[in-house]
Amino acid sequence: MASKVEHLDQHKKKIGSVVIVGGGIAGIQTALDIANSDYKVYVVEEKPAVGGVMAQLDKTFPTNDCSSCMMGPKLVELANHPNIEILAYTDVIDVEGEPGHFQVTAKKKARGVDPEKCVGCGICAEKCPTKVSDEFNLGINNRKAIYVPYPQAVPLVYTIDKRYCRYFTKGKCRICEKFCENKAILYDQEDEVLKLDTGAVILAGGFEPFDDFL
Repeated sequence: MASKVEHLDQHKKKIGSVVIVGGGIAGIQTALDIANSDYKVYVVEEKPAVGGVMAQLDKTFPTNDCSSCMMGPKLVELANHPNIEILAYTDVIDVEGEPGHFQVTAKKKARGVDPEKCVGCGICAEKCPTKVSDEFNLGINNRKAIYVPYPQAVPLVYTIDKRYCRYFTKGKCRICEKFCENKAILYDQEDEVLKLDTGAVILAGGFEPFDDFL
């Protein structure tokens, strides 16, 4: 009987952590506010780095403030905050439970790069022979098949775009592996499924621009 009561008491006790789905400016500010209140925060972002649309902007409306000047300090605080864990390049698969007791299932996608060994030097991208349209700059310029979205990206870890990488599409190349002094390239890296126990889930999915004439 005592064990049953103990189980009920544990169930009533809410989990003191929060999962934020979306790593744009809304998700970043929310994460900082909650983490500064001494709660554990998981920031789940589907893209290789956080920042969202604001990281793509030069100025903000209506004040014409410098976007990167506003975003930069927040990114630094986010990356170094002891209560925040950034799960970039990660998709939410499922959410179960009730307020105070959720379990979020997430898939951390394989970058093909070891985040513990990558130092963001950029030699891999410099040597990569494959150029593709850069979606971060809306196709104005090109990037390489191994890339970071922008120079101040958090986390500053390169990602292999398997849609264009010659090794994944044609079974040859491996130039980035050859030139990586830290041996950070992992072609056989696999996706990882994570189970996150959390008391609350906040959706900060952001937006995408669209052509209103269609």
